Amino acid sequence: MADPYGTSPSQRLAGALAGTTYQRRGTQAGATQQKFDTTQSYKKSIPQLNTGFAKRGLQDSGLRERAMADLAAQFARQRATEEDALTQALFQLSLQDLGSFGTYMGGRFEDALGGFTSRAQMAAKIREAMT
Repeated sequence: MADPYGTSPSQRLAGALAGTTYQRRGTQAGATQQKFDTTQSYKKSIPQLNTGFAKRGLQDSGLRERAMADLAAQFARQRATEEDALTQALFQLSLQDLGSFGTYMGGRFEDALGGFTSRAQMAAKIREAMT
């Protein structure tokens, strides 16, 4: 099938790779922003938690330590979820890159095979004409 835009396979590959590179950068920038926001939220939560327990006179109790541990666990779960989402997104973009390379190499293979096939047909015609 002819390309309606007249681009070569290498140009199509370059365009596809540029698109996934742009998406990868955007995904990583979004993940960095989300990581910053999560960290800031955690930092703001600690003084609020301490103040709440101090108002009740429980700043030296085991309840405060338990609440701090729960807050830290929640933060760790959220960060792990964010990291997993980033990893999955980057993996999908890598798969897109591999698909682009596969399409490119398939096109190159078809071009080479087509050239060999036409040469073989021409050689057969020449041999037939010579006999």
